[in-house]
Amino acid sequence: MDIESILKNLFRVGTVSSTNPAAATVRVTFVDKDNMVSYDLPVLQDSTKDNQDYYMPDINELVLCLFLPNGLAQGFCLGSFYSAQNPPPIAGQHKWYKKFKDDTTIEYDSESHVLRIDAIGPINIVAAGNINVTGDVIADGVSLKNHTHPESVGSVTGPPGG
Repeated sequence: MDIESILKNLFRVGTVSSTNPAAATVRVTFVDKDNMVSYDLPVLQDSTKDNQDYYMPDINELVLCLFLPNGLAQGFCLGSFYSAQNPPPIAGQHKWYKKFKDDTTIEYDSESHVLRIDAIGPINIVAAGNINVTGDVIADGVSLKNHTHPESVGSVTGPPGG
């Protein structure tokens, strides 16, 4: 096999045909290779040791794969990418954005310093210590800093029902 053939096969674009979430691997179908399906390919992650990220592309998602020069048996799924058929959901140099299948979104703008979470379901925050807030907390239009309690109208002189 000549060097040109090897280089042409190093990077391949294909479609995810199956996933193994427990192993963080995918199998990818390559239309330009007569619908050949790859072996399990590890999905490239941002971090996997002390700091960890996790991502799995969807079935039928277009992905870019890198193969070792000894054939299509060993390689990696580098990730997915936007295209004319699947354009980016937002645009902005200073934005980080994540949208889930149920339409929950998380967006951070590092220029305006705003973190926005639009959750379809409940949000659970688990903290081993205190939750500290600088500024105000507003729930259903009521300010935690600026709300007032009405004065008691009367006084209780004994236990209820007594």
